[in-house]
Amino acid sequence: MELCTYSLRHVLPPKDHRLPCFRPVYTDYIVYEQHCHEFMNQPRARAALLDGGLIWCLALHSLGFDVLPSVLDGISWEVVPFGLMLSIDGQTYFDDELSEEEVDFMCGMYHVHHTNGNVEIVSWWPRPQAWSVSGLNVGFWSSQCEAWFQLRLNNIQQGIS
Repeated sequence: MELCTYSLRHVLPPKDHRLPCFRPVYTDYIVYEQHCHEFMNQPRARAALLDGGLIWCLALHSLGFDVLPSVLDGISWEVVPFGLMLSIDGQTYFDDELSEEEVDFMCGMYHVHHTNGNVEIVSWWPRPQAWSVSGLNVGFWSSQCEAWFQLRLNNIQQGIS
């Protein structure tokens, strides 16, 4: 499974060398949500639920609260090739962890190529680095976090993004 929302290939007439101005719309978001849901049904989804913050919220938004008890079932079978390995006092421990590519995917990141050669990185949701300094990162999912999430989701649905 490829960890990107989908290919942004634009078909242009042969004489037109300009790239169209790409502005994601709600239908793009629906495609992103479908890909997210597919990813979240993989064994590695546990890593997103363990991540906390906005990634945790996006995982719950995709799967629903009924999956929370499954996080306690223990590590996924994909932990050795893809997870986190810790060595403490001669003991080796493993746990599920998202890769940077998977975090980018969960945030709905796009790379928009412009005619001048620049690449603009846009996403539906802020990456964890931005979330951690946003003022909403208080160590738990607060009512302010939920209000922000619902407002952002509503803005995406209304085309105000």
